[in-house]
This record gives sequence, C-alpha cells and structure tokens, in this order.
Amino acid sequence: MKKLAGVSIVAVMAGLVAIVGTRPDTFRIERSESIAAPPEVVFTLVNDFHHWDRWSPWWKVEPSQLVTLGETTSGVGATYEWRGTRTGSGRMEIVESRPLEYVRIRLDFTDPMHATNTSEYRLEPAPGGVLLTWVMCGRNTFVDKALSFFADQDASMGRDFEQGLADIKRVAEAESPRGAAHRSVPGSSRSLGGGGSLAPVDEVGEVLVTRSAAPPSHRSWSGSR
Repeated sequence: MKKLAGVSIVAVMAGLVAIVGTRPDTFRIERSESIAAPPEVVFTLVNDFHHWDRWSPWWKVEPSQLVTLGETTSGVGATYEWRGTRTGSGRMEIVESRPLEYVRIRLDFTDPMHATNTSEYRLEPAPGGVLLTWVMCGRNTFVDKALSFFADQDASMGRDFEQGLADIKRVAEAESPRGAAHRSVPGSSRSLGGGGSLAPVDEVGEVLVTRSAAPPSHRSWSGSR
C-alpha cells in the first residue's frame, strides 16, 4: 500500500509539473499614457534616476527603502540600486538611451527571488505632447508560471504601470512651460527653465531626501548628484 501511495503521489506531482509547464515561457506587460508636455520634460523623468522618486509606483510602496545611485545617474551607464523590506532588492542600469525617443533598462531582482527583466520607455509624438509607452518583458520562472494560476500578472503589474504613468503625466504637465513655466517643484531643489527641461539637482555626496507630499524618507543617495 505504501508503495502504491508513493507512486500515486509521484504521478500527481508529475502531472502538476506538466500542467505548470504549459504556461507561457515569457511575459510582456505594456501600458501607454498621453502627456501634454514637451518630450524633453517627459524624457528627463525616465532617463534620469534622480527623478524616479517623484513618480515610481514602488517608491510609494516603501518610501523608506535605501536607494543608491551610481556615479552616472542619467543616460547609458546610469545605475540605481534599491533595498527595502517590502520592495526587496535589486539593481537597474540604463543600457540604451536615445534622446527624446527611447530608454531601455536592464532590471535585476536579487531578493526575494532572482530574475532579470527588461524595461522600455518609448516616446512618440502625439497631439499636444507625447505618447509614453512603458513595457516590461522577461522570462517566466517555474514559480511565476505556478503563480499565474492564482493571479493575473498583467492585471496586477499593469496597475503599477498605470499609476506610474499617471504620476509622470502629473509631474510633467505641472512642470511644462505650457502650464507652469519657471515654477519650482515643492520640496526639491529642481526648477524648470524656460526651455522646458528639468534643471539638474545640485551636486551632493549623500543626502536625506524628503518630499512635502509624503512622510520623511530615510533614503540615502550616493554618487555624483
């Protein structure tokens, strides 16, 4: 009887593995948003890691996470590392950047699980501004495939993308010279010049960053500012 039970368990497990194996090997999540702002304003928000805390949906999840920027903070070679209790840990690096058009990022997750995905940001001309498209793609692990039976990955992550795009739209349109030229950003040393692009942040080594719209952050920035 014990032998028969063991064989049955193995058969059931093999069947489950086979079923999980039928799930897609790759995934792709894509969302778009029309933004009434010049492309240089929108491009700067995604191409410069200094600005990510202003719109990233995962920053809102855990404002106290530790973020470390590399010596290069925008364009090809820029790096961004994070470590948090709720957001886990990982590293991003901009591997391709075409001014006012496209940004591609290598995204390495190291905790709670290991994975490497690709994020893309595409800017296309649109009436009154730009159409910004955010894409993430990668390979599904066995765990990802199993979880897909219980949760819709596109729906859950898609909501984060939609929130991030909505915040990019809010920030870009507020700082667009069409709506708020020369206006300072509350709680930040950034200001917008007449040309419509975000001015660089003052150079510092390590600083405690806070935002007036959120509780004080314990984030540490390192590297050239």
